[in-house]
Amino acid sequence: MFCTDCWLIAAVYTAWLIMDWNTPKQGGRRSSWVRNWMMWTYFRDYFPIRLIKTHDLLPSRNYIFGYHPHGIFCFGAFCNFGTEATSFSKKFPGIKPSLATLAGNFRLPILRDYLMSGGICPVNKNSMDYLLSCNGTGNAVVIVVGGAAESLHCAPG
Repeated sequence: MFCTDCWLIAAVYTAWLIMDWNTPKQGGRRSSWVRNWMMWTYFRDYFPIRLIKTHDLLPSRNYIFGYHPHGIFCFGAFCNFGTEATSFSKKFPGIKPSLATLAGNFRLPILRDYLMSGGICPVNKNSMDYLLSCNGTGNAVVIVVGGAAESLHCAPG
């Protein structure tokens, strides 16, 4: 990228990455505009994905959710907690979900900004401490448990 006519864009984005490197560990940069894209409702309907509320959550507390099983891709977790396609904020007012994923995903330029816009954060000690201790109340961290080894056992149906 630095050897093309777009070198200035690459240089500015590299400088931005250096200055912004720790943002994913501090809750990211959630965007309600991205979380409410109409595309997510088509995504929800195609798979189909539903969020069923079974219990009220108090906004005066923080929560850790475990998401299991998931298969190779975590489409259900992403749609329910990384977008507003299933109306999470209407079903659980005052609760802000953060889907926790592999920290390595935040080392990839552009992808990291896209993930953060959905409220997705790395699943590591720094990020969990920030979201559950330093960011007030009303936070729900969703951890996709099992990992790659478990996802290889998935089968249709």
